[in-house]
Amino acid sequence: MTVNSLCRICKSAKLHKVIDLGEQPLANAFLRTEQLTQPEARFPLEVYVCNECNLAQLIHVVDKETLFSDYIYFSSGMPKVSPYWQNYAEGVIDNFLENKSDLVVEIGSNDGILLQFFKEKGFRALGVDPAENIAPIAESRGVETVVEFFSEKTAVEIARDKGSAKVIIGNNVVAHIDDHHDLCRGVKKLLAPDGVFVFEVPYLVDMFENLAFDTIYHEHLSFLAVRPLVRLFEQFDLEIFDVQIVSAQGKSIRVFVGRRGAHEVKKNVNDCLLKELSLGMDRIESYLDLAKKIEHCKEKTVRVLRDMAAKGKKNSAYGAPAKGNTVLNYYKIGPEILGFAMDELPSKQGLYTPGMHVPVVSKAYAEKHRPEGYFLLAWNYLPVILEKERKFLQEGGRFILPTGVVIDASSAGH
Repeated sequence: MTVNSLCRICKSAKLHKVIDLGEQPLANAFLRTEQLTQPEARFPLEVYVCNECNLAQLIHVVDKETLFSDYIYFSSGMPKVSPYWQNYAEGVIDNFLENKSDLVVEIGSNDGILLQFFKEKGFRALGVDPAENIAPIAESRGVETVVEFFSEKTAVEIARDKGSAKVIIGNNVVAHIDDHHDLCRGVKKLLAPDGVFVFEVPYLVDMFENLAFDTIYHEHLSFLAVRPLVRLFEQFDLEIFDVQIVSAQGKSIRVFVGRRGAHEVKKNVNDCLLKELSLGMDRIESYLDLAKKIEHCKEKTVRVLRDMAAKGKKNSAYGAPAKGNTVLNYYKIGPEILGFAMDELPSKQGLYTPGMHVPVVSKAYAEKHRPEGYFLLAWNYLPVILEKERKFLQEGGRFILPTGVVIDASSAGH
């Protein structure tokens, strides 16, 4: 682990600690049975805000090879994921691609599920991803993948071998990158003159509006908003020309970046800037207030779960996402409260959650050992889950959100 003393965007040393979630294990470091008795590495999970550009960021940086070279998250494992990626790809094709010779490069391409759509439409597609265990899955889909971290050096090599990219995509990856300046240099070296860099990241506004603090874990080095990003890209003669709010991973932003002056800047960009200012995201005090609300969430939720347990009601976790491990470790909720965590991703089943050691089980197991309440760690899929679990609610089941809100059949409208 290294410690960054300078802001990732503007290089200021004026960083102010605003949120402290304690020392936590890595959110994706699920354990096998034989590892439960071994010591787990823990690292400080603290958010700092830059006084100059207002970037919210972690300063404790875990080695990226440790985090990503053998990765447990699969893009195609998300509920109802294919229509989402298909619509995403079609939007990019309709607005930014013309010729079948156009190259699309995805940073953090994972198992190739998104690039597959571009390939099927006849465009050239190339993935860049460091996960050696996942790249072969992408290759089996016909998606050529460079097994490396994206960098300026990688970008130069791709441009030399494949030509410029008309579209560069990065989904839930920009926030993972420590060196934002190297990313921008790489994008600039690879991007065609009229090309677009489009990326999705969780929107920091979501943390302020919905207390989505579970996006804070060691893989996420930055918690992004439009104002600091404008400052970042300006340093490289790049500019944000459009921003769309999307419902992926709670509330995310899809950001469109081009060379300065290459695209008309849409009103959406300024709307986001005004929204962020209205929430006080330019003031340290706002982040300290947010920290108090997060602490209140913890107290309320733990009280709800412990009260249910005291009345003999069984609870388990619904989903075992990385973000859920931030919640479990910060709230100190383990197997004494949660019988298991049900997750449909086979790669997690049979393992234990990092830190709190809740066993991860299959949907089939959960159906046979159904609890009376589910602690909804995968809350960002709430509408899908409520529809899927209609019977559970109708038979008296309930969901408890990480904010302490309890949903039963009457409040869900079933």
